[in-house]
Amino acid sequence: MSNTVYLAHAVGDERGQASGGAAGDQTGKEVRISAWYLNDKGWVVLRAKDREVAKKIAFDAREAADNPCIGYDQHDRSTLLKEAAKVGYACALVKVPCECDCSSLVRCCVLYAGIKVGAFSTATEVEVLMKTGAFEKLTDDEYTTKPNKLMLGDILVTRVKGHTAVVLNDGKDTEVAPEPEPDPDPEPEPEPQYRQIVYVKGGSVYVRTVDYVPADKQANKDSIIGTAHRGDKLPYLGTGDSGWYHVEFKGREGYISNKPRYTEVRYVNA
Repeated sequence: MSNTVYLAHAVGDERGQASGGAAGDQTGKEVRISAWYLNDKGWVVLRAKDREVAKKIAFDAREAADNPCIGYDQHDRSTLLKEAAKVGYACALVKVPCECDCSSLVRCCVLYAGIKVGAFSTATEVEVLMKTGAFEKLTDDEYTTKPNKLMLGDILVTRVKGHTAVVLNDGKDTEVAPEPEPDPDPEPEPEPQYRQIVYVKGGSVYVRTVDYVPADKQANKDSIIGTAHRGDKLPYLGTGDSGWYHVEFKGREGYISNKPRYTEVRYVNA
C-alpha cells in the first residue's frame, strides 16, 4: 500500500481566484488531485458507514478531477450540480463546461453515492452531512493531523469555514474490519457493483505478453501485443511477479507497466 494519501478537491479558477474565470477547467488544476496536507484550520473527518458509499464518493471525485469540463468558480458553483443531475451525478459523464467550488463538488459526489443531501458550504457541511445518518464524525488527532488512518472515500472538512476534499486511497495504517464468521447456509452474494480497471494516465504504453522488457531486441519486439493510450481503461486481472498489471487487451491477456506516471488501478461501475 502506498504511503501517500491523495485528495481530490476543487481549489481555484485558472487565475487562482475564487470567481470570474471561464467555465470548465482551463488549466487542468482547478479541480485536482494532490497529496494530503494538514490544513492550517484543522480537519474534521466524515467517514461513510457503508464502504460501498465511500467507494462511490471517491470514484466520482476522481472522475471530476479528470474531467476538463469541470472547473472552479464560487459564483457559478451550482452549474456542476445542474449538469451532473442529468447523468445521475456521474462526473465522468458531464460534457458541458461548468463550475463548482470545493463544497458543491463534495455534494455532487455524495449525491452520486445515493445519499440525498441539500446544499451546504464548508461552514455547514459537517452538520448537514451528519444529519443524513450516513456518516460518522472522526475528530481524534490520529485521523485529523496525519493521513495514515484515512480511508478511501473519507471527506475532510476544515473545523471552521474554509475547505473540503475527498480521500482517494487508504492510508498505510488503515484498520481493516475483521472478516465475519462464515454463514453455514449463506445467501448467494449479490453481483458486485464495481470492478477494477487499469487506467492509462499518460502517453502511450506497450502491452506485453510478459511483465518485463526483454533485453533481446527480437524478444522485446515479439513480446508486444499492442499499445494502450492515455484514457484507455483495461480490465484488471491481477499483478504479475514483477508488479506489472495483468490486464485484458483487445481480447488477449497481457501485462502493462505499473509506473504511476503511466498507469493506476481504479474502481469503476461494473
